[in-house]
Order: sequence, then C-alpha cells, then structure tokens
Amino acid sequence: MGKAVLIGSHKNEIGKTIICIKMGVNLSENGKKVLLIDLSEGKNKMSAYLNVNEDIIYDIKDVLDSTCSPEQAIIDINENLFLLPCPRVAGKLGSIKMEEFDKLINEVKDIYDVIITDIDKISSSYIDFNLIDNIISINCNDFSCIKELNRDKHIAEKFNVEIISVLNKYDRKNAKKGIMLNIKEVEKMTEMEMNVVIDENTKYSGVDYDFLFSNEDDTFNKAIKSLSEKLLQ
Repeated sequence: MGKAVLIGSHKNEIGKTIICIKMGVNLSENGKKVLLIDLSEGKNKMSAYLNVNEDIIYDIKDVLDSTCSPEQAIIDINENLFLLPCPRVAGKLGSIKMEEFDKLINEVKDIYDVIITDIDKISSSYIDFNLIDNIISINCNDFSCIKELNRDKHIAEKFNVEIISVLNKYDRKNAKKGIMLNIKEVEKMTEMEMNVVIDENTKYSGVDYDFLFSNEDDTFNKAIKSLSEKLLQ
C-alpha cells in the first residue's frame, strides 16, 4: 500500500511545486515508484516544469469526473516517476468533491509506493485525511508563518497525521536584523521542529528541467534528500 503525501502552503510562489518535483525525482532515483499529482491552481504547473505539456491528453479533472481512468491520464516521466497533470485550461479544475478525491487516492495507492499531491492549502475541503500519511507544510520566515504553520499543525493533530515542516526561502540576513523570524523563534512559537530549512538563494529561482534532475552537491539537493528520508521513516 502506497504512502499518500500532501504538500501545501498558505503562500504563493514559495517553491512548493519545485519541492514536490524534486522529492519525486529523489525518491524515484532511490527505487520508489512515485506518482506526482498536480492539484494546485498556481500558475506554474508540474507538466510545464517537466516538459510534458504537449503530452497531455487527459488530466486530473478528467479522472475526477470519471471521463477516463487514472492510467489513461498519467504520463511517464522516467522509469519510476509518473505525473497526473493539472488541466492547462484555466478554471477547468473547479471544485472537487471528497468522494472523487477518495476514489483516486484509493486506486493509486495500490500501484505506487509514494503519491505526492501538490495542493494549495492543507485545509482544502475535499481532502479525506483518513487516507493521508504525511502532510508537508511549506512556509518562509516572515511573521505570518506562525499563524499559518499553526493552522496546518492543528489539522495534522486533529486527524493524527504526521506533519513535516519546511522553511523555504529562509532569509538569514533579515532574521539577524529582527525584520524576519529566526529558526528558534519559529520553533518556539509553533512548538514544532522545523525539519528542513532551505536558504533564500537566487540560484533556486527560475529553475528549469535540468535543475530538477540535477544531483549537484548543493544545499537544495541536500535538503530534498533530508526531506525524502524523513518522509520514509
């Protein structure tokens, strides 16, 4: 039975989709059969990052509507990595019913080792947390992160789901100045360990296909490896 993982954030352009894909690549390269599900309505789609936009015939909405089976919509990225893409047409995704989401997750759990779903907010109403093994909450170190991380923590505790916290685009300079929060302050005010911290770095902006599949020994890839290991514990 596969492990179902939700990756969400209260913030836009926080790097959530990149982290989803990089985790999927890392896990697949380590022998896990991974399905990426794109349910985020952000402007940057997984299919565009993975250069498979032109391969889309059916998408996640077609699966949810029972227009096609998951197998018909899923795109092979490499030997162990697969993508169920979000619609390219703006507004097509629309509202999702919980029973549709349940049906999809139950079907793919029998096929894949890890199912990583890129969503918007963890609190999305269509999610049945009884089917979820892990929540990954992504934020930065601005002052609003405390309220947002605590919201995700509350949901995880309510449904007894393990939560992994990630601070992405961590601004050390502003944390030292007191303009933003430092790691200890975030952990104290949320009573959560920040499991993975990825520093702000212009190198990680405007990423492309080569970056997603690179194994360069940099802080981003080290953080993704740590996150993947944490997920499989």
